[in-house]
Amino acid sequence: MLRFYLTSLIFLLSANLFSDEPKPAISESQIELKTKIENIISPKKLKDLKAGIFVSSLQTGEILYEQNADELLVPASVNKVFTAYSALKKLKPNFTFKTQVFITGTIKNESLAGDLYLKGGGDPSLVSERLWLLVNDLMRSGVKKILGNIVVDSSFYDGVRTPENRPKYLKDQAYNAPIGALSFNFNTCTVYVKPGDKIGSPPLVFTDPENTYIDVVNQATTAKPGSNNTLAVNRTEYVKGDLGDTVLLRGGIPLDHKEVRFYKNIVNPALYAGHMLKTFMGQRGIKVPGNVIEGIVPEKAKQILEFESQPLWQIIWGMNKFSNNFVADQLMKRLGAEVWGAPGSMEKGIIALENVLEDIGIPKGLYKIVDGSGLTRETHVTARQVARVLQTAHKDFSMAPEFISSLGIGGEDGTMKRRTLAVSESIIRAKTGSLDGVSALAGYVTSADNELLVFTILLNDPQFKYGKMATWADQVATAVSKFHRK
Repeated sequence: MLRFYLTSLIFLLSANLFSDEPKPAISESQIELKTKIENIISPKKLKDLKAGIFVSSLQTGEILYEQNADELLVPASVNKVFTAYSALKKLKPNFTFKTQVFITGTIKNESLAGDLYLKGGGDPSLVSERLWLLVNDLMRSGVKKILGNIVVDSSFYDGVRTPENRPKYLKDQAYNAPIGALSFNFNTCTVYVKPGDKIGSPPLVFTDPENTYIDVVNQATTAKPGSNNTLAVNRTEYVKGDLGDTVLLRGGIPLDHKEVRFYKNIVNPALYAGHMLKTFMGQRGIKVPGNVIEGIVPEKAKQILEFESQPLWQIIWGMNKFSNNFVADQLMKRLGAEVWGAPGSMEKGIIALENVLEDIGIPKGLYKIVDGSGLTRETHVTARQVARVLQTAHKDFSMAPEFISSLGIGGEDGTMKRRTLAVSESIIRAKTGSLDGVSALAGYVTSADNELLVFTILLNDPQFKYGKMATWADQVATAVSKFHRK
């Protein structure tokens, strides 16, 4: 870490000492923009706030405003801008992930006297409807019964499911889902809870998707109408042994309370996918009396099916629109596997990403990225670096349409839908970022003159909650949208 910061400092100091280029004159319009931004985010009033801001024209390349644009700050989910660009550049927009099905043994009278293997290729988009399509393809192979086990193989990625830098309190949160080469439904499950039919009765509990991987232990009760809702739902690890996870309900839900839902992650992605495969196969008439176990596809196994994911550009669209951490981390490992070979790892992916960034003028050692999602305070980048990626992506026609369309539209969709942007005539497409004490916003916006601008806003301050700083970021973005050349 010390070497990283020293390298950054030396580079920045040398750049300032040896640059003889005179700074261009600041126009009246730029002075007006500077005044507006610094009325919102005043370095003097907000002493503990670290703000990195960069605004430039995509049409002229002119820098319109910058404040601490080279200061290393935590970007939160704006980190996904780096992930999306690197994946689209290296893997290409129409890249697909492959999930493979193998068998051992022989098929006789529509029964497989052997095991069925499900091997993951890192597909982050294998959700219920996609797995159902895979089972439909499998059904047409003619097998109606598996006499052996379903064996799940996740060896295409390493065994590190959750990065060590994640806060412990995020343990069972859906947005902190584990990573795995064989994964299902973003490695999450939704738990719905409704009051029972009378006081003292257990609440009604439903899991979506319904599955045999998760065991529900309901120790909660239905409380008096009008009482406080003390219901707590937690996912605990391996209470069932090696078969799966347990969802534990405690506390009380009032009789007159509406249905509530909880989003939880799961522990073992491959087993979860295997159990869901078994469930769906049963619903399609394929009997599997055996168990779901982990293993490696043997060399003698015969491949009977290869199921392709949605194209990468669609996956990135969902990742950026809804800031899906799981997808971003999956992509980072896949990037590593593609460049350096299996098993994919976060370390391999980061090296591949660093090489991509170096190709566009962002030298290694001047930033620190530790995952694909940005769900950590260990990642540090600068506002100028984020803007460089946005500028480069916009000019690269091989990916520009897919990259730009993945960003949320201000006031309309994704994580940008409820942002408090006072933008009427302008259009803003941006990626949001949020952690406690961190708010970030970066993307593209049209000015009052319909000039396309790129902007980055990174705000770090531990004493402020995300919401307050998000409002400031929105106000700055609004000021940028009203930029007018005089």
